[in-house]
Amino acid sequence: MADNLVDPAAGSYSLNSRIILAGEFEQPVGYRIRRPQGTRDWLLTFTYGGAGSFGFDDDRHQCAAGDVVLIRPGDRHDYETREGEVWKFVWAHFLPEPGWIDLLQFPNKKGELFVLHIEQSNVRERLLTAFRRVVRDSVNGDVLQQRLANNALEEVILLLGRYTRQFEGGLMDSRIGQILDYLSEQFREQHTIASLAGRVALSPSRFAHLFKQETGDSVIETLLKMRLNYAARLLERTALSIARVAEDVGFADSFYFTKQFSALYGKSPTAYRKSIDYGSAVQDGSGDEPV
Repeated sequence: MADNLVDPAAGSYSLNSRIILAGEFEQPVGYRIRRPQGTRDWLLTFTYGGAGSFGFDDDRHQCAAGDVVLIRPGDRHDYETREGEVWKFVWAHFLPEPGWIDLLQFPNKKGELFVLHIEQSNVRERLLTAFRRVVRDSVNGDVLQQRLANNALEEVILLLGRYTRQFEGGLMDSRIGQILDYLSEQFREQHTIASLAGRVALSPSRFAHLFKQETGDSVIETLLKMRLNYAARLLERTALSIARVAEDVGFADSFYFTKQFSALYGKSPTAYRKSIDYGSAVQDGSGDEPV
């Protein structure tokens, strides 16, 4: 019986802006994952056979073939194979690129889950093909192989974004999309809720509420993650000092930068840079570890 009650995803690997943890499972009755505190990253799953159950305690969604489930950071959840079934699904833990967030706007929310059911068989087949490339290329890969995994995951997310817009009418509020585009270009600058709200003609309180509703994070959290995501890339690809990296992504205080980076990635910027080894960063790419 694969029953994991200690939040395996939270401690099984270190967050990395370019590392995707993915797998494909066929799990019989008895498989169960429970995460009352959620995870630090995003989790995306696609069921292509059998059936499972998502939710938390008694608030559950019965998951069948064609269902895509998205779980955002910090959202408590558990899931298990349904009685009499063998659950077949693919999954990926990841940190989204800023441009992906507006594509991950599923129209249906059930409890703390975002659920999308894909009816068309041709879309299911293409989605599964792309998802399997994510799994294949995320396994013990070097830098280039991880980039292939990232490209495949972007294809998955683009397919989902196109599907919701064509068939579900799921669109992010255009005002929030506008602000996300602006922040992705101006993340180094200092911003206030009032100034951002003014750009889209909303009151600060209405803007803050709508932003959280549409993205799952506050403005401060989103901007912080954008800066830290770019900082991780600088640490991976340059020899800039920690202080210079902090300055380049918009932190006036390198000690505060180190504290925030460590909180997100589980290690200091210096340790993160030293640990960059795409062949060993994923603890177990075989898919045998619980998702």
